[in-house]
Amino acid sequence: MTIGRPAIAAGDVTAPPANGCPVAKSVVHAVEGIGNVTTHAIREDDTVLLGVQLTSPVQATFAVAFSYELHQEFLNEVADAGTLVFATTDTETAHEEHPLWLSVFIDGAALRQTLQMDLH
Repeated sequence: MTIGRPAIAAGDVTAPPANGCPVAKSVVHAVEGIGNVTTHAIREDDTVLLGVQLTSPVQATFAVAFSYELHQEFLNEVADAGTLVFATTDTETAHEEHPLWLSVFIDGAALRQTLQMDLH
């Protein structure tokens, strides 16, 4: 199920390569749950932009844009849960590929405040 869409292609990994692979350290974050992650959300018109910044063990930033009209219920559920899982694997092959997903904590109160902004 696809809900959001990538908004910014700024996911540059700036950590030194590990074993010749610059992505290796981001896998450590996903598997072992170590590192620093911050999230923020902004809303303009129908677009809710959810930004994620990792600062350890890698430096990477990305954002996903959601349609407020289409995804309001889902975003409120994210705010209630206080967490969101990002997956980049085809859901139909996930059971075979055993993907690594990134789960981040979400400041539910801040997200809800962003969602409830009066834009008129």
